[in-house]
Amino acid sequence: MSLLLTAGAAWAQTEQLKMSLEMRFDPAHIDADGHGRERLGLVTTSLLFEPAYGWWVGPAVVGAATGQRGGFFVLGGQVARRWHSTDNWVAQLGLLMGGGGGGGAPVGGGLMLVPSASLSYDWGSVQTGLSWSSVNMPSGRIGSRQIGLVLNWDGRFRYFDAGEVGDRLSTAEHTGLGFDRLMLDSAQLRVKAHGGVSASTVRLVGARAERRWGPNVYWGVETAAATHGGADGYMELLGTGGWEVSASAIGLSDLYLGARVALGLGGGGAVETGGGTLGKAAGVLRWELGRDAFVGFEAGAVRSGSGMYNARYAQWQVGLQLDHPGAPRDAPVVGLAWSGSVQHVLKAARKDGRQLDLDTVGIKLKRLVGPNFYVTGQAHSAVAGEAGAYSVGLAGAGVQTGLSDNGWRLSVEMLAGAAGGGGVANQGGAVAQGMAYLGLSLNPGSEWQLGVGRIRGQQTGLNSRVIDLGWTRSFGVGQR
Repeated sequence: MSLLLTAGAAWAQTEQLKMSLEMRFDPAHIDADGHGRERLGLVTTSLLFEPAYGWWVGPAVVGAATGQRGGFFVLGGQVARRWHSTDNWVAQLGLLMGGGGGGGAPVGGGLMLVPSASLSYDWGSVQTGLSWSSVNMPSGRIGSRQIGLVLNWDGRFRYFDAGEVGDRLSTAEHTGLGFDRLMLDSAQLRVKAHGGVSASTVRLVGARAERRWGPNVYWGVETAAATHGGADGYMELLGTGGWEVSASAIGLSDLYLGARVALGLGGGGAVETGGGTLGKAAGVLRWELGRDAFVGFEAGAVRSGSGMYNARYAQWQVGLQLDHPGAPRDAPVVGLAWSGSVQHVLKAARKDGRQLDLDTVGIKLKRLVGPNFYVTGQAHSAVAGEAGAYSVGLAGAGVQTGLSDNGWRLSVEMLAGAAGGGGVANQGGAVAQGMAYLGLSLNPGSEWQLGVGRIRGQQTGLNSRVIDLGWTRSFGVGQR
């Protein structure tokens, strides 16, 4: 009977897009009040896809790595045009647009525009070269032209057509971005006293995605933001790698012990991280709860490369196994969607007592868990409304209807996370947001959404209506 069922199943076939991870370092400058020009070293990381030959588009994050503006982050998107010569040289013209700020930088409303040009040599799947860029924040005092360094890594984004969600896998290869584990975490940091400033306690919430590299080693990315402790506006974004081993030798096959390190950028919320570079080291325990879920605990230390930030932390985690090495390939295809959005936040309370509208740009990631239920993670940063440096990070869940015959869909979601910066009044940083969306699909895998809802801080201050307009691109990915 099982053979007959397998023979009658629909088998999904993979498609692919070229994908490129681009990293660029720009030794920029800003105008500091009464102090002339101030150095601001920026690292730009872009995840680009090639939907049409020679044209690349995708999300981008800009963060401060050197100088004295740790916590300066900009979230946005980049579009680029590439040309390949016959002797392995690659030329590129690009434009990045985003919103954000932080670190006390003079960013105005937060809008950033960065045209760039680069010339790189292609060594195979990696290109290295030089770039020219112009960093502009039109409503602030950042306007800098500079020569920088660029590094590109090229790969493939394998996926299934959105219409094949629910069909059986036809491949054992990784699909999507290839992450095997996804987790939400909550950390408590004890920041050491320094320079006459007493010790303090800060709480963070965040998320981490990991991919295995062999049976015991993994790498990934993580992000977190402050929710308690008077550090609203603090956030961090890091790359991580670690090692773990099963405790089966002592009869605990579901327990894993290991260690990990992380390196990246962080700051804001009056946390003194200097230029913005952060490093972490920790010991890790992970306990598997069946096949698809786990909980974990880690303890370690975090330190800034410059500045006086030095803290010990403890962190709890709850996670989901997205893929299982060696599992049969005939598992179902699940839905995954990327969204870009603009939000209008009405009468956002400010620390000076005013209530002003503000606008943000954002990126959302949604993964289906069943036909109508999904989990989602989102990030938004200000581009207008005298709130440069205001950012929001959210995670949560929602329910959606299926598409009607004429392409309409309804969805509702509840999210929680952290928000702060830009003079917005949100003591501690914790927020909750509820949204309802009306979606219209004009072609398979593509949907426009209009949403209304409310974002509210845990304490007095931020409590505003939100209007959201977004575009969503849906794919299918494997989960074995």
